[in-house]
Parts: sequence; C-alpha cells; structure tokens
Amino acid sequence: MEKVLSQEEINALFSAMSSEDLGLAGQPEKTAVTRKIANYDFHRADRISQDQMRSIHLLHEHFGRNFASSLSAYLRSFVDVNLASLEQISYSSFIKSLPDPTLFASIGMRPMDSNIALELNPTLAFPMIDMILGGPGRALPENRNLTEIELNIIEGVIKLAMRDLCGAWHPIMDFEFYLEGKGTKAQMFQIVSPAETVIAVQMELRIAETTGMMNLCIPSRLLKLLRNKFDQQWNSRRQKTTGGEAERIFELIKPAPVSLSCEIRHSRLTVDDLLKVSDGDVVELSERINDPVYLCVGGIAKFLGRIVQRRGKRAFEIIDRYVG
Repeated sequence: MEKVLSQEEINALFSAMSSEDLGLAGQPEKTAVTRKIANYDFHRADRISQDQMRSIHLLHEHFGRNFASSLSAYLRSFVDVNLASLEQISYSSFIKSLPDPTLFASIGMRPMDSNIALELNPTLAFPMIDMILGGPGRALPENRNLTEIELNIIEGVIKLAMRDLCGAWHPIMDFEFYLEGKGTKAQMFQIVSPAETVIAVQMELRIAETTGMMNLCIPSRLLKLLRNKFDQQWNSRRQKTTGGEAERIFELIKPAPVSLSCEIRHSRLTVDDLLKVSDGDVVELSERINDPVYLCVGGIAKFLGRIVQRRGKRAFEIIDRYVG
C-alpha cells in the first residue's frame, strides 16, 4: 500500500531540496576535489623517455669533460665546460632562443641519414679566434657577423667538438661526424621541420674571464631510431660482473708490478732541523728499536713487521695486517 505524504511532509521535502540537505544533515559536507589542469601542446609533445633522457645527460656530461680538456690544449688556456640544461622543445623554439647573428654549424652523422646542430655564442667565438691568432682572448664590444676568414679559423674548434662527440657517442653507435655547413644565420639551416621535437643541450663554457653558451640540437627521430641501442647500453651497465669474467680480469692483473716500501710514519722533524741536516748527522727517531714498521703497497700501508736479513739480502718479516 502506497504511503500518502501529508502537506507538512511535502513542504519539509521541498525545503530540504532547496538547501541541498536531502536528509543528510549532521554529516560533514564533502569538499569538491580540485584537479590541476595543464595545457598540452601536441606540437611539443614529449617523445623521448626519461630513461633515454638520463642516458643522453650522462653522455653529454662525458662529452663536456673531454671537450674541456681538448679545448684547453687547443687554446693553451684553461677551459671549463658544464652541462647547463637538457630539454625537449620544438626546433622552431630552439632557433628562436639563439642570438642573431651567431655561429651555427650543421653536422652530418654517417651512417645515419640525419643531422645535428651546433651553435656557439659570439661571446665565445670572437675570444676563441683572438686566442687562436695569438691574442689574449679579447671580446668584441658589440656583436657582428663573422667574416669568411673568421669562420674558417673557428672551424678548428667545431671539428674538435665533433671528434669528442664521436668519442662520447661511441658506446651507443660508431658515428662519423662531418661538417655539412656553417654560417651566422641559424634560420638558414633547416635540419628538421619547425614543429618537430628536438633535444636542446645547453653547455656553459668558461675561458679565462669569458663565459658563454654552446648549444647542441639533436632531432628526436634520430633518438627514436637509436632507442634499442640506448636500451642495450643501459642493460649492459646494470649487468653484474660474472664469476668467470672476474677471474679473467684477476688473471690479467696478476703480472702487474707494484711498488713496495718500508716506512716509519710517527716520527716528526721540524723544517729548521731538516735544513740543518748534513752528511754524518744522526737523526733520532721517536720509535723504539723493536717497534714495527709499515710495509706500504703503492704508498698505502698494508702490513706491520720488521726489516730482517735473509740469504744475505734485506727482507721484510710480516707480523700482522695493518688496520687503519
């Protein structure tokens, strides 16, 4: 039998609906969950995995160390190279972030049918040219285009970077880098389409008192083709050394010669007394005659013992293992 609501019950029901209570009075109201919404641009979609980005980061840190050493010898001046940033952006955004004019080079990669780009800020290019020509590394008061002669002079630095890039990429793949073209207008070089995602590697170079940026641009399609190579290299790093391989390494280092020395480490002598020492002087030590001395392997103390004579030769008798 259906229940018939009275007028008072109907009024109470409408009142509850207007106040959005609906009989739930006394229970805490649930707060609305706020969701963070971020804009997503499909033209700049991330296409490279984080594992691969970490491998690229390590690869270019290795390149930076080698390039700093090579460039220091080439310029005969101290050079410091640090990896400043690594990000995925569109090629058009990369080009817009570069100064104009600048030194821009398109570098081919055999056997891959692809190119990478190298950009060197004028704040670095002109001091480098000055140092190559025998100057102190002066910077120009204002930015200008490099002449053809200056481009040919700075080409040696580009080839040096290509050589060290080849060494850094060797664990992934053996590339042959070659200079395809260079100029002062980055917009004249279209290594990929403007909307394609690239990896922008920004490196900070410090030469004497001069600091500037060098940028590398790596197309994402190249990295996608090498994805399996990166995975193989990552897996080889994670593999532990097997017992057979450890034994083989041990057999290889067995014939390696090591230097042995006996040292008395706790005696002290002032510089003034040391300057007065001459032939025939006797230096009094703090150790007693029976105190053990240290047997050092490669300059590191390993054993305690004493010097003895055996078969007409000096020898060392080991008493105990040294625990530092």
